[in-house]
Amino acid sequence: MKKYISGIIAGIIVGIFNCIFLLFAKDLEITVFISTFITWIVIGVLISSVNFKINSVIKGIIVSLLVSLPSLIYTFASTIFGGIWTLLTTILVGAFMGYIIDKINKR
Repeated sequence: MKKYISGIIAGIIVGIFNCIFLLFAKDLEITVFISTFITWIVIGVLISSVNFKINSVIKGIIVSLLVSLPSLIYTFASTIFGGIWTLLTTILVGAFMGYIIDKINKR
């Protein structure tokens, strides 16, 4: 159960962090913030629970990209800059979450 808790906590922290950056975007509805927040919690839980026999950073990147792919497609269709930003943050934050969750769960 400890590994799921670490995934939820990491997802909440990253979700809040990501929503703060969304405040700089213009004219976003509240549903975008809620969706982003929930998505990162789900990513955290999945990273903590999948059993890929690969590096934790790569695992975090793969899981975050797989979960975020539908919203990435929608974002790229709306704005290229937003799509690139979303793709980069998904890769970087997914790698960070994979690393942190792995370190917490190994304790």
